[in-house]
Amino acid sequence: MFKLKLSDISKERGEYVVNPSNTILNLGSGVSGVLKRMCPELQNVMWEYLNRNEFLEPGEITITPYPCKEFDYVIHAAVMDYRDGAKIVMPDLKRIERICKNIAEFLDDKKVKVITPLLGTGVGGLDKVEVFKIMRKYFKNLKSEVILVVHKKEDYEKLILI
Repeated sequence: MFKLKLSDISKERGEYVVNPSNTILNLGSGVSGVLKRMCPELQNVMWEYLNRNEFLEPGEITITPYPCKEFDYVIHAAVMDYRDGAKIVMPDLKRIERICKNIAEFLDDKKVKVITPLLGTGVGGLDKVEVFKIMRKYFKNLKSEVILVVHKKEDYEKLILI
């Protein structure tokens, strides 16, 4: 199930939240910055993950616990490629499609509530309508409730018509 909602992601609750992150798992701006303000301990959890694993590849996801009360887990999506020597730092629609496919496969038979922003449309600069179409394609038939949260009324009004 896929729903569009006009809201502030910091006010939402669910089992999972999607963090449009980067390959080196540093919390920065946008939704990552919001999650960092909501739960400063999250960055340490992400660094602990990296101490046991390698950096993510662009388009990959990983899941970590969310050490605060709003969510149980974070799905970190490698939208930006911040590894040393990265050839293509900024995302493209193929990367977003890979992320959505990976999230959908992870959620396959789960029945949970997932909160997500539009992926790659902030710092990444991708077209919101195109990203919305990709996300809807992958999430609309899941058992899980995937709630796409947008915080601008004009974005909501445009996307709700698609």
